[in-house]
Amino acid sequence: MDKKALIFGILAGAVTGAATSILFAPKSGRELRQDIVEKSGEASVILKELAYNANELLQSVQVLGTEGSALIKDVSSDIMDSVSKWNEDMEPEKKRLKDEIKDMQKTISDLEKTLKKDTK
Repeated sequence: MDKKALIFGILAGAVTGAATSILFAPKSGRELRQDIVEKSGEASVILKELAYNANELLQSVQVLGTEGSALIKDVSSDIMDSVSKWNEDMEPEKKRLKDEIKDMQKTISDLEKTLKKDTK
């Protein structure tokens, strides 16, 4: 949703609500004008507070985005370091497994040769 449209919608709703409540109140012209002046002052204060709060919210979202991005980079870096370390730690194990596989293949080959001799 567009931020400007949201803020405009809130402001338009506030102004419309204030105007409707003032205009439909059973008061004299003088009282009505006095109420309009008071309510417009209150609306101005509310609008300023709303603008300030919206600005604070925007800044908080920007800070959160920046911190979140930094956190993701840190976590990603930590994961890559862990995977790299694991690969380094597993290298001797990989070599050992390769050697065992070679030994097993040799043993199987020797057994096959022995079986061929026995069957003759």
